[in-house]
Amino acid sequence: MPLLVKEYSWRQTENVVVIRVPLKGVHYRKVDIFTSDNYIKAYFHPFLFEVFLFSSVKEPQSKCTLVDDEIVFELQKVEHASWDDLEANLSKVEQQEMRKKILERAQEKAKAEQERKRVKKAELDRLAVRQQISIDTHHRQLIEEIKENVKKTAIKEIEEWKVSNQREENKDHVDQEVVPFQKTASVNKPTPTVEPDENVKPIPFPRNFGIVKVHFTARDFPTPKRESQAQEEEEWLKKQAEARRRVGFMTEDLSPEELDPVWLKDKGDNFFKVGNYLGAVSAYSHAISIGSKMPALYSNRAAAHMALGNLHKTVEDCSTALELLMPCVEMNCMSRARCHVRRGIALCRLGMVREGIGELEAAVALRPDDEKLRLDLEKARALVEADELE
Repeated sequence: MPLLVKEYSWRQTENVVVIRVPLKGVHYRKVDIFTSDNYIKAYFHPFLFEVFLFSSVKEPQSKCTLVDDEIVFELQKVEHASWDDLEANLSKVEQQEMRKKILERAQEKAKAEQERKRVKKAELDRLAVRQQISIDTHHRQLIEEIKENVKKTAIKEIEEWKVSNQREENKDHVDQEVVPFQKTASVNKPTPTVEPDENVKPIPFPRNFGIVKVHFTARDFPTPKRESQAQEEEEWLKKQAEARRRVGFMTEDLSPEELDPVWLKDKGDNFFKVGNYLGAVSAYSHAISIGSKMPALYSNRAAAHMALGNLHKTVEDCSTALELLMPCVEMNCMSRARCHVRRGIALCRLGMVREGIGELEAAVALRPDDEKLRLDLEKARALVEADELE
């Protein structure tokens, strides 16, 4: 329950009432104020200041000022007269009824204000649409006028070109008829004159063909380039490049020997020996990404994945290595045995003990002299027998 504030001061003139309410150490930003023409409430936890005014005030002309240590109300009186007291003499029941009516009026006023804003916004939207339509219409008219002017200019140029060509054709035709007449004039054989046919339309010369070469700029994104998105795309590319550099391999940053799968395999082996299993996975993966099909890359990466606890990836890499180690010959016997061992151990750890036993049996068949491998197989069989007995 809030604590009522009674330690306030007030003074008045015939026109104005000034009320000062102490904040009691509460920050002024935490004050919630509600006012009407005859009621004032200020709540600042855990305090409450509430006054049912002696007479009505002009709410729009009144004002409230919040400072560090107090609230100052400057109320403009409706009637220019002195009040006998600041508060009206009301019972608790009358106060509750008046408080209820004040809240109802405030809600109605808020709804009316919200409706007014909605109507005003709708009017502004309609006005904006009409203005946009007017602007678009004006732009279309300008475009049509420009197109019409260009069309007229082009037609005029074509007509002038036709007239010029026709004159040149007529001139050439007359010259061809006059020259024979001059040559045969000494023989006294008159040559009939031929009038040029004005209805014959000149045939324009064919256009010269050519080849237009179009070069497209290399782009890392599937969408067209936009100036508004250039900064975001540049930041994205920088982040991707930085992420690849953190892994340790960036193609444009690598030297020629660092693109050699054998060199990368040795690098991964060195990482594995010092316990940097993530770096080993990165080295083997980069060697595989540049197109290498070396079985040792998959087999060694399986060992690194097993050290990191990536058992599913261990099984997958061992399977790929075994596919690359075909056909089965004496030279790859040791490598195939290692793949079976790693895949068997990973399957046992994943709970597939029977499948893991099959892989260990295949490894023992390839390496019958390995005592440690025989012990691992016996332990796996013992686990299976214990599960069956349970």
